[in-house]
Amino acid sequence: MKTQLSTALLIGLFVGTGAGCSNDDSGPRPPEQGDAFLTIVGETSVFMENGWQQGVIVRYHDGEDNPLAGEVDFAIGGTAAGATLSAPSAVTNSEGEATVTVNAGASGEAAFTLQAVAEYADPVSWRIAVRTSQPMGPLDPKGTYRIASNFDLVSGLPGTVGQVTNTFIDMTDSPYDPATFLLDQAVAAISDPVTRGFINGARPALDAIVNDAIIAGSPTIVTDLLAVGNDFGQVARKFGTQSTLEVTAATEGFAAKHTMTHVVFTVDGQSSQFLLTDLGMANLVSPNLGFTQTNDRTDIAQHQFPLSYGAILMAALNEVIIPLVDPQATNINTLLQGLINCNSIGAEISDFIGFGSPSLYAGACRLGIGYASNYIEGRIRSLDSSAMLLNIAGNAKPMDTNTDRKVDILQMGTWTGSMSYANQPVTLGASTFRGDRMAAPN
Repeated sequence: MKTQLSTALLIGLFVGTGAGCSNDDSGPRPPEQGDAFLTIVGETSVFMENGWQQGVIVRYHDGEDNPLAGEVDFAIGGTAAGATLSAPSAVTNSEGEATVTVNAGASGEAAFTLQAVAEYADPVSWRIAVRTSQPMGPLDPKGTYRIASNFDLVSGLPGTVGQVTNTFIDMTDSPYDPATFLLDQAVAAISDPVTRGFINGARPALDAIVNDAIIAGSPTIVTDLLAVGNDFGQVARKFGTQSTLEVTAATEGFAAKHTMTHVVFTVDGQSSQFLLTDLGMANLVSPNLGFTQTNDRTDIAQHQFPLSYGAILMAALNEVIIPLVDPQATNINTLLQGLINCNSIGAEISDFIGFGSPSLYAGACRLGIGYASNYIEGRIRSLDSSAMLLNIAGNAKPMDTNTDRKVDILQMGTWTGSMSYANQPVTLGASTFRGDRMAAPN
């Protein structure tokens, strides 16, 4: 028997007849024509000094962001002033990532490109700039930086958060979904026990008939709903932020204030940015942070941001994911109403059972969709009932790009730390950032 959760959390769970979700442990598959892409991991512009070494990473994947197996070739273009690569090619790992190290020349300035090429994929390129070694003396980091961050909850989400999002992403249902789901909800919406008994007595044969009717009326419903589930998984596990980092002088060295202002959702390579204030959240501020600066390294002390993760995920679902499937839909309820013809389903149930009018069952279908939609949204919003804390510390390479002895770019930044929910921490995966100095106000 289905649990309440399994019957109500439908998006990403519907598998249709013969369709299902399974975990394939065989590793990334080889690429196919028209199904391969290269995406740079991290920054596309890299600043170096003479003698520096810098690893760059590119990801080889298909149109659904699944890793691909293969070899990626790398080549330098332009005047490299002695810069070399650690290897001309690299084989992808289990995540589809290929890495090569750029070795800057021993002397002289250079500006060149580094191109990555793989079978069936369009090439991608980095812009590399090499400056002569910085003169002695510390760089000045004081100023305000615009920080673009990407966080990866690679090992999953803790506690109740994991239960909600993993159900969206991973769970599979019965062979006759979405019909079984709809019938479960329709039965729950009918108050008359006699009518409920007639419906339940006709199952599971009725499930198969209704499932055929749903597929006939909306042939893409299974793929559409699975697409919503897959996209929800992307934003639940990986999200970005925009923030500002204000660095000032302190009694000993420097101090910083980190203010988060935006959240960024990326689905299939397309990013959408939202102000926290538009999501009903105040800007998040971590003041009086420890900040250490040398010519080679910037360190930002550990700090935390409390996140209303339920509100964030609802915004991603309603504003980004659902419109990709149906531009006219604004939430789960309107999406399902557009995909499912309740009048047709009502007629099928009435005809098969021979009891009750088509309008009765059509109304129950609509009520069932409404109940399920409210349940799903309630589960997501309930995540805000306990504190979700993003605990991070950062380091980056500072770059002075115009020789004024001031830090202009915090590049190759890395966040380390955890995301915790109700005091259950999960270590962050590879989480990165870049900081660009903002012009001082006039």
